[in-house]
Amino acid sequence: MKYICLLLLFFTGISYSWPWSSKTEVDSVAIKDSLKQIQIRELRNEIDALSRIRMKKADSLEKLEAIHWQNRYNETKLTEEYQTEGREIDSRYTKLSTDLGRLNEEIQMNKNITAEEEELAKNEVNNLENFNTQIKLSIDKSLTDIPGDYPIFMNMRMLSLKEAENDIEKNPLSAMNIYLTDLLYRHKLTYTQKLSKEESQIGNVPDVTVHRLRLGTIFLAEKSIDETQVQGLFRSGTLQGRLFDWNNELPQNLSQEISSAIIHASNTEENKTVNIPLDILQNNAIKKAISKSKDLTLKDELKEFFKKGGIVMYPLILIAVFAFLLSIERFLFITVKGYQSKRFIKKLNIMISNNLFTDAQNLCEKKHGSLPKILYSILIKIDSSRENAEKSLQESLLREIPKLERRMGLLSAMGTVAPLLGLLGTVTGIITLFNVITEVGTNDARVLAGGISEALVTTETGLIIAIPVMILHGLLTEKIEKVVNEFYVESISLLNKLFPQK
Repeated sequence: MKYICLLLLFFTGISYSWPWSSKTEVDSVAIKDSLKQIQIRELRNEIDALSRIRMKKADSLEKLEAIHWQNRYNETKLTEEYQTEGREIDSRYTKLSTDLGRLNEEIQMNKNITAEEEELAKNEVNNLENFNTQIKLSIDKSLTDIPGDYPIFMNMRMLSLKEAENDIEKNPLSAMNIYLTDLLYRHKLTYTQKLSKEESQIGNVPDVTVHRLRLGTIFLAEKSIDETQVQGLFRSGTLQGRLFDWNNELPQNLSQEISSAIIHASNTEENKTVNIPLDILQNNAIKKAISKSKDLTLKDELKEFFKKGGIVMYPLILIAVFAFLLSIERFLFITVKGYQSKRFIKKLNIMISNNLFTDAQNLCEKKHGSLPKILYSILIKIDSSRENAEKSLQESLLREIPKLERRMGLLSAMGTVAPLLGLLGTVTGIITLFNVITEVGTNDARVLAGGISEALVTTETGLIIAIPVMILHGLLTEKIEKVVNEFYVESISLLNKLFPQK
């Protein structure tokens, strides 16, 4: 279509530019009309095409509109169905929520009941455990107290309590029964008396048949059948854990009284009174009487003193021996090294006055001691200046003086450590004393007095060692200072003779 219009325009231009005739003009008008008609037809065709397109678009819009309304209908239908189902679900949810709330309340109630039951069960278990713990602690305390308690039937009591200790987990009631039985038996020992025939040991003689007389837990004595030996059980009050000791080395009067009491008790008729030599207050009277009957040698007394001090006495003795040996060694060394021979000084001064410096050097080399070495360090610088000689002297003094002062610090440390070790032994003894007090109480004043006395043994020993050591250290220090001063005097005198100041 576009090309046809271009051709018509082209021919129209030619018709105006070309000299036509009038006929030609008529033909041009006809041509224009025909062209207009052609354009009108084309426009109509285009209008028809547009109309068809418009109809197609209208049909499409109608179809789309129909689809749209169909979808709206479907959506409305689905919405109604959803709402219907939603109402059904809401009603079911409401019902289930109500049932769930009721179930939660029941569960919570059951939980509370269960928690209360668990708490009650836990309390019962704790009470049972506390009960078992109390029984165990009581049994353990009894087992701890037995070695310091009244020694009669001690083995039987310990075996029964050990059995109770082993049964505490399996059968606490049986353990408690054994424990209470032991308490009743201990109470029975306290408030009963008994005269019996037993197999015992007197001194170093085992299996001796004896008559044993016991009054509670405050008197126990034995007399052999052949009436040759008597022994009694007395409170000792020591810190070694033995609160009762058998003693067969009794004073003669006490031995006779005990023997007579046992004989009369074994032959007593009913309602007859027997006098017993009993120390009710358990004081030191019998103990002193017994101790007076024993003659201890100096060696035995030292052994007893050393034993009372305990384990701390061993390092104290080592310090004492080592400090004594070190003091002797230092004294001999300082004496030898610091010896000032007047003959040697006089001979050396004569050689220097005669300018015999080589002989003076040889003399110093032959002598042993610190002073000849110090003077030799000056003589070898005779051909040098005074400044070099002073430097050589200082070097020699720095070599010799520390030899004299060697190990003096160690000796001083020993004098300081000895009382500290004594204090350590005292603290250890006091701790042991408090442990004994915890076990047996403070009813027996001998336990306190004896314990404090034994605790102070190490302090006494430490001071006995430290005081002489510090005195020896002071004397040796003073001797060293004296020797060093003589070194300075002789060396400066020689230096001034060889190098007189101008």
